[in-house]
Amino acid sequence: MAAMGLLPVPTAYAGPPDLAPYSGNGVRVVVLGAGIAGMTAAYELSKAGYACTVIEGRRRPGGRNWTIRGGDKVEESDAVQRCSFDAGEHMYFNAGPARIPHHHKAILGYCKDFGVALEVIVNDNRATYLHGDGAFEGRPLPNRQVIHDSRGFVAELLAKAISRDALAEDVSVEDKDRLLAFVRSFGALTKDYSYKGSPRAGYEDPPGAGLSQGRLREPLSFKELLKSDFWEYKLYYSERFEQAATMLQPVGGMDRIAQAFARRLGETIKYDCVAKEIRKTGNGATVIYQDGTSQKLSIEADYVVCTIPLEVLATITNDLAPEFKSAIAACDYVKAAKIAFQADRRFWEEDHQIYGGISWTNRDITQIWYPSAGFHRDKGVLLGAYIWTNQIGERFGRLTPEQRLEAAVISGENIHPGYRLQVSRGVSVCWHKIPYSQGAWADWPPGARNLSYHILNRPDGPIHFAGEHLSYLTGWQEGAVLSAHAAVRAINDRVKARKG
Repeated sequence: MAAMGLLPVPTAYAGPPDLAPYSGNGVRVVVLGAGIAGMTAAYELSKAGYACTVIEGRRRPGGRNWTIRGGDKVEESDAVQRCSFDAGEHMYFNAGPARIPHHHKAILGYCKDFGVALEVIVNDNRATYLHGDGAFEGRPLPNRQVIHDSRGFVAELLAKAISRDALAEDVSVEDKDRLLAFVRSFGALTKDYSYKGSPRAGYEDPPGAGLSQGRLREPLSFKELLKSDFWEYKLYYSERFEQAATMLQPVGGMDRIAQAFARRLGETIKYDCVAKEIRKTGNGATVIYQDGTSQKLSIEADYVVCTIPLEVLATITNDLAPEFKSAIAACDYVKAAKIAFQADRRFWEEDHQIYGGISWTNRDITQIWYPSAGFHRDKGVLLGAYIWTNQIGERFGRLTPEQRLEAAVISGENIHPGYRLQVSRGVSVCWHKIPYSQGAWADWPPGARNLSYHILNRPDGPIHFAGEHLSYLTGWQEGAVLSAHAAVRAINDRVKARKG
């Protein structure tokens, strides 16, 4: 279709900005935020000789790229938690981004360039469970069985329609035979095109040695499947473009990427410095910030790259043009939450043969993630909840940290009976209560995406904007990197034009 001009050809990723050496000499740039977008911009500009300073409110790099380990502090607007996980390279919790798609070439390119070791994260696993209170008497069902029984039933219905010539379009006898063969193979149907179960859906008693041929599971009730919400999106979640059965993660935690950027930027980053004012001047801009001693300082720049999340930027005094202020206020942020527990025994592996992947429930916790790091080690860190629905996130945010852990344990018991005795040392993060973030990722309303989003993709005088919120990959580090690249190119083009 692309060759015939019927489909636009996507622009291939051409790598980071190719700036001429020393092209930025004498040009001062202040970058607001040491998240992935801010550090990408500072790194690329610095390579070309730009004099960069990164102002970061936190005491660490990465922004929402945040890995929590034993001893780390989690500070929310109204509560403080201390993580007590045991030490170990695999004993961590990615509170922010936790997986990288194979086609995110920009962030993967930096991992390669910086020597950040990667490993597979199992994103979809047929050994995990699907659970819903309103179907199958609330029993958790094997992912494998739900998926393949569903396909079998759909294939049986389609085979009946083909046999009765009930398709919307007429097909030839030859194509009809091929279609029937296709759906029979797709759904593991019998010779009479009915679904009676399949090894794909798993065994009640698995096959073994000698005369142990195994006993198949009885097919689920199709009526009960329809009563569940499994088919709404959970059955094909990993088949979405940005998902996959296996994805990638840095060995030892997602913040290995942030740390790699930070090492290369060194003292370019000023930590524990909070931006208070952003002002345009005749020839550039001034940023007023407060350091860790509460002293107010100012810094002059020819250009500013602002990567601060828009929810936070809206609270900072500035003299941006009115249309930019309105655009900033138009963006919503997802109130996502995560909860993690330490398990002193990897019961999911030992008792259920689950090696990575995700179990789903219609309870508030939404998901349980099983770690893809530390297979067969004694202990592990289990993600006991991943919530991205605003209503649920707000509800969890109103709970104390202790109440959140208790709620997660109660829901976890519906998937793993005895769960309470297996998990401990929990820690939670409600992103809308995290200072300097106030949300997990941008969620542009349709109207705002068509108007306000486009306004912020251009500069307001010397002030350029970047971040995952200025991409069509919101919530992904790739969006942050590509947005930073766009800001770097725009500044470099202006400098080239100014120098003639």
